[in-house]
Amino acid sequence: MKQSKEIEFERLYKSHKDKIFRLCLGFIKDRELANDLFQEILIKLWKHLDSFRSESDISTWIYRVAYNTAITFSAKEKKQPAKADLPSGMDLAEPENISQEQEVQLQKLYEAINSLAETDRIIAMLLLENTPYKTIAEVTGISENYVAVKVNRIKTSLTQMLNPDGK
Repeated sequence: MKQSKEIEFERLYKSHKDKIFRLCLGFIKDRELANDLFQEILIKLWKHLDSFRSESDISTWIYRVAYNTAITFSAKEKKQPAKADLPSGMDLAEPENISQEQEVQLQKLYEAINSLAETDRIIAMLLLENTPYKTIAEVTGISENYVAVKVNRIKTSLTQMLNPDGK
């Protein structure tokens, strides 16, 4: 039984690690703290893997655990004395074959996303992962219709941040 749990966890880790880490970066600007959050999420997933009841898709359950852990972690970090943030904000790994201009645009997008409220950040990050609205609703605990409303508001907000002069 224990070996099958290890095999299942390894499979889940391999298929979800990048998405989980990007979610961490969506909550925490500092890459070191994002790594700490990532480890905390993995520990919770390992501890509670046996309690997964298959009432939803395993990906939804993983996002929900990650989301709840990130909110708790983020709240604890806000209570800590301020630390110097890394200047680059969200330094996400991107495809290797992109131009410098595209890289600058992506960095601006990630910085804009990072300035959103927590729930909006998670929605934006899940959208970048092509997560269906239904899953986003389950992860965030809001209705699917409200996810659609939030997505429109987030897009408008990001557009205004990235193109303040309307060009």
